[in-house]
This record gives sequence, structure tokens and C-alpha cells, in this order.
Amino acid sequence: MNVSEWPIWDWGPWKWTALVGQVLFFGRVMVQWVASERERRSANPPLFWWISLGGSLCLSAATLGLGEWLLLPSYLVNTAIYARNLRLHGERGSRLGPVPAALAGLGAAAVLMGVAWAQGGDGTRADVALPWLVAGLAGQAIWATRFLVQWWLSERAGHSHFPPAFWWLCLTGSLLNLAYTLAIGEAVFWIGFVGAWVAPARNLMLEYGHRRRTA
Repeated sequence: MNVSEWPIWDWGPWKWTALVGQVLFFGRVMVQWVASERERRSANPPLFWWISLGGSLCLSAATLGLGEWLLLPSYLVNTAIYARNLRLHGERGSRLGPVPAALAGLGAAAVLMGVAWAQGGDGTRADVALPWLVAGLAGQAIWATRFLVQWWLSERAGHSHFPPAFWWLCLTGSLLNLAYTLAIGEAVFWIGFVGAWVAPARNLMLEYGHRRRTA
């Protein structure tokens, strides 16, 4: 099979949009990882949040276009939290407060889910077995919760940072989301979760190592 016959050339615009979002999410992990290795602890560069915003908006649009509604709420909620973290960093163009940020994401998710329901879609695939659907729901709940935990603890600390609890939730959520996205068979979604456990594991090693050194 030559390059022109690869399945990706049959992708529509929404799958390419999802791929761009996944590339941006991979890029943000690399940015955060490199910064963490330099500081020898879990780092939190502003560039991570800007790249996250771009990736989340791309994937939100792709899930909307592809009809994968189960994946949409966490992307929208996290988009608002990314903006709030930029505000905590003092970045311009990110003026949402903590409560408006959370409500904006949840409100947008609720509206779009309502539109889908009114059009006769329930956001799930008929050919996905119940265990995988449960895994997907649990994975999305944890995947969204990880940034809610990060945001809440950052508000308490008065600055944006990544607590160990965030990384533990990343590990758990990534495995559950990988199971669901493999079940639905959409490569543009599961490729984002295949190696999603590596950076959290490394960040936990760096953070706990830093705490031992400073104890």
C-alpha cells in the first residue's frame, strides 16, 4: 500500500481537527515534561496552558462534529479551567474567575448535550458494550475531575501548580479513556491516551523526589 492509499486520506475535516488537537496535547505534555526535568520537580509553565486551550478547543469542535458527545463535557470544562490557570499565572486575556470558569464550561456542555438530545442523539454508540460505556463515563468523569482538583488546590495555594493528586487522577483517567476510545475504534481519540500515563508517572517521580530532598 502506498502513502496515497493510507486510510487517513479518507478522513473528513473533523478527524483532522481532532488530530491537530491531539498533536497540541502531545506538545503541551512535552513542554511541561522538559520544564519539569530542568527544575527537577513537577513544573507549571504558562505555555502549557496556552497550548492546552488550543488543543481543547480543537477536540471540542471535533467531538461535536463527529457526534462523540460523551467526550465533550470534559473538554469544555477543562477549557474554562485552562483559562483560569492562565489568570492565576497573571497572563493577559484570561479574566475568568474560578466560579464563572467552572460554570461556563458546564453550561456550554449542558447546552450542546441538550441540542444533541433534541436531535435524537444520546451521545453514545449502539455498538459499544455496556462495560466499555461505563469505563468511558468513569474515565471522562475522572479526566474532568483532575483539573477541577488542580484548580481548587491552586486557588487554595494562591498560585497555579500541579499537586500529586492531579497526576494520580491523570493515570487512572487515561487508562479508562483508552479502554473506551479503543472500543469505539476512533484512532484520533485513542492515540491521545496510549502514552498518557508516561508523563504523570514521571512527574510523580520528580515531585516525590523533590519533597524527599527538601524534607
